[in-house]
Amino acid sequence: MLLSTGIPGLDKMLGGGIPKGYVVGVIGGYGTGKTTLSLHFISEGVRRGERCIFISFEEDEESIIETAKSFGMNLESNVRILRLEAEVVRDSFEKIENEMKTIFTDFGVERVVIDNISVLETLYSERERYKALSTFKRIVKESGATAIITSESDKDNPLHSKYGILEYVSDGLIVLRMARGGEFEEVILIAEVLKMRRMNHSRKPRPYTISERGMEVFEEAEVV
Repeated sequence: MLLSTGIPGLDKMLGGGIPKGYVVGVIGGYGTGKTTLSLHFISEGVRRGERCIFISFEEDEESIIETAKSFGMNLESNVRILRLEAEVVRDSFEKIENEMKTIFTDFGVERVVIDNISVLETLYSERERYKALSTFKRIVKESGATAIITSESDKDNPLHSKYGILEYVSDGLIVLRMARGGEFEEVILIAEVLKMRRMNHSRKPRPYTISERGMEVFEEAEVV
């Protein structure tokens, strides 16, 4: 079973959508639309009557709801929005892990977003980062949900996550990046599907825009 991201052009790039039960990483720099893509994914779940959880390490519930409204999305039903403080998670990880398991099970969650995991990763050593990401993945897998986890991209290589771990623990990887043909040319936004296990997905970069309607991916357009 494939789950729509809520972005038709991206679904086509993915080969129809995200396979149910997958954990997919979305990486990109500031302003590339990681949260916007995540909101589309959650909004589409709400539209289909699915139970969704949005976990944020950056924004509070009111800010997330208002951002969604600006794109014409309603997140006021079938959605739980949780704000986690990275320092609290680091200092009480086992407690947070158990609470997340309980919340996921009791709520019957079907779609999950964790935005932005880089905030938490900053506080950890490399070994601790891998353990934390693997734990989040396991909690999602055990719940039967499908998830998107966002991360900042590496400043020197936009095709990699900031700490180079998310791409290895995820089932799929979507990269959002900016490109500029010349110093005075307009910035182009580019989406790529670098990985989606057992899916015949597109490997070509495609342009996209972000407007008052949210994100639109032009799956048949060439990047020039």
